[in-house]
Order: sequence, then C-alpha cells, then structure tokens
Amino acid sequence: QEAFRQEVRDFLLKELGPNWRGGKTHEMFNPEFSRKLGKKGWIGIGWPKEYGGLGRPHMDQLIFGEEMLYGRAPAAAHILAQNMVGPTLINVGSEEHKKRFLPMILSGEVTFCLAYTEPQAGSDLASLQTNAVADGDYFIINGQKTFISFAGEAHYGWIGVRTDPNAPKKHRGISIFIIDMK
Repeated sequence: QEAFRQEVRDFLLKELGPNWRGGKTHEMFNPEFSRKLGKKGWIGIGWPKEYGGLGRPHMDQLIFGEEMLYGRAPAAAHILAQNMVGPTLINVGSEEHKKRFLPMILSGEVTFCLAYTEPQAGSDLASLQTNAVADGDYFIINGQKTFISFAGEAHYGWIGVRTDPNAPKKHRGISIFIIDMK
C-alpha cells in the first residue's frame, strides 16, 4: 500500500508539476486529467471487477483519495460519478444503466452534476418540491434546481425529485433520476 501511495504521488507530480497548487474552481474541472486516471483504472479502484473496477481493497481506495486531496488534484470532472453515481448504480441500478454508464464513468469520459438544491428548500432533501410524474414509459419532471456546479459542462445530471407526494414521511417518496444535460 505504501508503494501504491508513492505511485499516486509520482503520477500527480508528473501530471500536475511541482508547482501545482490547484484549488480554484476552474482548475479543478479537468476532463483530460480524469481520462488519464481512467486509463490507469484508478477511477474504479475499489469497484468490483465484474463491473469493470479493479476490485482492490477499500484501503487502496482511501489511499488514492487521500493523495488526490493532498495533491489538490483536479477531480471535479469525475468525482461525483466515481463516488456516488457509480456505486449507486452498482448496488441498485438496472443492468441497462450499469452497461450504459459504468464503462463511461470508469474511463473518465462522462461528467455528472448534482441537482439536489432548490430555491425554497436549499439542500434539505425532505423539502424537495421538484416532482416527477409517470407518463407511459417516461416521467415528466417539473420544478427548479439551483446552485448546480459544472451544470454547463456536465453530460448528465443526478437529480433528486419527489415521486410520491403522499409518502408518510417527507424523506420518503424521493427518487433519483439521471437526466441528459442537453
């Protein structure tokens, strides 16, 4: 694991240079850097092999994350997909979604933005007002989202919506949709 930690450090030094400080929003969104991580298989270090990941121990995933943070690496183009979208699809996604999205996530070829925050609810998911209503094979989504980082650059949105307005508890009746940002 120490050898892997050093490998990540060496990679970051080579790719970002010795004077890299990062941290500014425009510096942290770098799809080319994400694709380089994808080629190394590092976006899915801890993901199961059957879904294209390396199947390495969680400690390796932690080491990778620590070094990325320590090096202020530009991870904004893939981090949501790596840490939220992919693992959720692996655990509860349809086979169709797994086949469609997981390879693109692992390669660093796709960017997701998070669309939870609403003007009247903030990021309190129990207060979501945006709703989705089934219409045949589709859903009609109505509502507003705000403060969506990288929405203009993202390929897809990971959006929280209310699908059951009559749920007995406010935090229930919420679903996640993947929407094409075009």
